[in-house]
Amino acid sequence: MAISDQLILLLSGIGGLHGLLLAAFLFFRPPGAWSNRFLAGVIFMLSIRVLKSVLFNFNPDIGKQILQLGLSACLMIGPLLFCYCLQFVGKFQRSALHRLHLVVPLLLVIVVGGLYPYHLNPQLWNGPFYKIINYSWLAYTLLSVYLLWPKIVGLQLRIWRQQSDLLIVLAVVAGSGLIWCTYHFGTYTSYISGALTFTFLMAVGALALLLQMQHNQTKTVDRYANKKIATETAAPLIKELEQFMAVEQPYLDANLVMPKLAKMLGWPTPKLSQLLNDNLDLSFNDFVNGYRIEHAKTLLLGEASMKMDDLAESAGFNSLSTFYAAFKKHTQLTPAKYKALRLADAAPASA
Repeated sequence: MAISDQLILLLSGIGGLHGLLLAAFLFFRPPGAWSNRFLAGVIFMLSIRVLKSVLFNFNPDIGKQILQLGLSACLMIGPLLFCYCLQFVGKFQRSALHRLHLVVPLLLVIVVGGLYPYHLNPQLWNGPFYKIINYSWLAYTLLSVYLLWPKIVGLQLRIWRQQSDLLIVLAVVAGSGLIWCTYHFGTYTSYISGALTFTFLMAVGALALLLQMQHNQTKTVDRYANKKIATETAAPLIKELEQFMAVEQPYLDANLVMPKLAKMLGWPTPKLSQLLNDNLDLSFNDFVNGYRIEHAKTLLLGEASMKMDDLAESAGFNSLSTFYAAFKKHTQLTPAKYKALRLADAAPASA
């Protein structure tokens, strides 16, 4: 093997191995957010795809099982990327519908891969299977762009640098599309160019991750420490927050926490905390529960047959006792008493 080939093998292989390590770091990184796990899944599957390409490029006689593994990983890249973007915009729910995006391709990998293995059906894997896998990857990448588009067009140029989380998501989507293009158009460039592209993206991505972690640790807290947000600055922020809560309804997620809501808004967590505590004079729980209680009131009057525990869950509470306590705190009434009074007030009007 020529020295140039050895160098290409080293560089392209480093990207795949680097991706595996980065995926493991993100998956097990505290606090273990779903966005980290989905991103870890995307990077892991891309790493498998890249390592397969490296092995095949320098040894075309590798086992068909490795080729099947690489193509199977490609089928999972798109769904994981889409779920990552869903989680970022706050629309991912652990419901059957959203889980289907992951379960269906995983079942296809297991069932179809078991019934029609590559080494017995190379014509299928090199023909229709290859096209289905690659175009589903492309379709999910385009869906991810569509999902992020409102945030892209609504972002002001002067605050791009403050939107580090959004920039990372956009970089991941763009990287996925770029790698797809390098492989899809490999006949016009070079088959190994996809692996080299991935190596470059991993190096840039790791550097960006380290810089973001350092920035978050040293700058974010200092920026808002002992500094109340001015009233004229807080007013549009409060309006943006209220509009987001009304339209996106993140409070229906029983696991909503301040860092998660701040990430949905594209704000630093201390900024949201200070806005709630200093400008609205509310704790995070009181703020969110206020929206949940208003939603529960609507359900109380509109869903007469709904059981109270189902109503509490539908309003975003993780337990019935928490719902009762929050409802009593905000209305000074129990849910049943509130419903009875509202129905009694409505009765004369209807009569």
